[in-house]
Amino acid sequence: MLDYLKQLGYISKIDGLLVTWFHRANNKEDMNKALATDVMVLEADVILNGIGTPVMAHPPENDSDNSLDQWLDAVLLFEKGIKLDFKSLDSADSSLDILSQKNASKRINRPIWLNADIVQGPNVPAFLPAINGTRFLQLVQEKFWDVTLSPGWKATYIPPILVGTYTRKMVEEMYDIIKDVPQLVTFPVHAMLVRRGWQHISWILSQSPKYSLTLWQGSIHPTVDDLLFVRDNSHPARVYYDIYEPTLSEFKNAARKSNRLRKFYPGGNLIDFLHRPRDLEDRLIVSAGAHRGSLAVRWFTAADESSLLTRLSDQVGGMLVLHLVPHSKKPNVPVVEDSGSQPLSLGDVLQLLGQHAHAPWGIYLRVHSYEILEVSLNLLQSAYSTENLYRPVWISMEDRHSSNATMDFVSGVETLFPYATLVLVEQEWPFVLPVAAAGLSQRVALHLNAASVLRGEKQLHSLTGLMDRHDVILEGNMRDVSVLKRLVGPRTGRENTHLYGMSEES
Repeated sequence: MLDYLKQLGYISKIDGLLVTWFHRANNKEDMNKALATDVMVLEADVILNGIGTPVMAHPPENDSDNSLDQWLDAVLLFEKGIKLDFKSLDSADSSLDILSQKNASKRINRPIWLNADIVQGPNVPAFLPAINGTRFLQLVQEKFWDVTLSPGWKATYIPPILVGTYTRKMVEEMYDIIKDVPQLVTFPVHAMLVRRGWQHISWILSQSPKYSLTLWQGSIHPTVDDLLFVRDNSHPARVYYDIYEPTLSEFKNAARKSNRLRKFYPGGNLIDFLHRPRDLEDRLIVSAGAHRGSLAVRWFTAADESSLLTRLSDQVGGMLVLHLVPHSKKPNVPVVEDSGSQPLSLGDVLQLLGQHAHAPWGIYLRVHSYEILEVSLNLLQSAYSTENLYRPVWISMEDRHSSNATMDFVSGVETLFPYATLVLVEQEWPFVLPVAAAGLSQRVALHLNAASVLRGEKQLHSLTGLMDRHDVILEGNMRDVSVLKRLVGPRTGRENTHLYGMSEES
């Protein structure tokens, strides 16, 4: 869609925010009104009327003065994108036949999006079932495959009762259905629910570069802050905003402000935080050099308030490493290890970070006692919910005496502050990913001892396999880290996972 609109000169760059929409261009009056405007994409709904003909109407309407056949004849005379929303499997089946026939006779020469809600989503009871997704995709492949798929979750939002968001189960069900389709896919997500469900929505978005999002709204307008959050944590080419005025214009004006604080998701990609690409060309450059960039990330262990403030004034940025232990006199208060007679608490650290919101530093919390884990996670949640924590947060659990240590750690993070990267620390080799950490929506990083990986080709091969799925921190002296940088550097895996080198000298 973006390529098409840019080729026509409707948009100046590859950015989903620039696309304009006309909703429910169904009957002839609304369709003609839409065609007379400069909107770029027409969205219309297809149902079957009483005699089984695909017509343009949205339930509870059950008929229209405009059939799909007539609608396509009119719209194809104009250079506009098309999005068709199917309300039933039968309407999709008949419509695909018409699209195929129309393409054979007139050649459809613009992007076609086909939408159907194929997964049960937030706040919708089971007695209102979604469309059979497997069958819908089969029909597309059989009858008219040259489209962009828009498979959605059947969702609603009616505050203050029906306010649940997207869950891990919902996005995994969607991914299982669509993961093998050859088409581009744009997932329609409810704008009122997407921010709270970002942990899971961002996971499915990260599974393939073919995937994008289309934010849509009902009668209640999303906040500009929520839209900025999505904008700040995704590439401009991978999110469309089907949002109504006046919110859309307010959002566009806010997004253009270059000096505003970026609302970075704490569980996001550290490299994206430190080297954010601004457009598609930048993305290509960053992708090519992402591994080199990750190896250049600086890691600084903060010991006291003075050293922390010094780093926060440094605009190059990196990761602040904080070893957290219980306060000697208040065991339930997490403080920075060896921070002096007036220990620096995690609460103090988060307050300082809030006061230096533009400082380009993430934080890596290495928690050394289970008795302060819950308190630490609650402090993070409080800072995040009050919009004082928009930087990468990595968390590890260094106290591993319990037989269920990893399970307890993962469960605690999932329950209290799931918006972080979980770090699994292992000094021995080979490393085996614990069952409790498999299949998480969050990013998972592995903190490994560099010397353990330098024992031979087999270990290095295992390391590259891990890097295909997870971020990896290699800690050791500068010689060990340098050797690994040379050996592993050319053999990195996926674009969105990275190798980091941590040493006393870094």
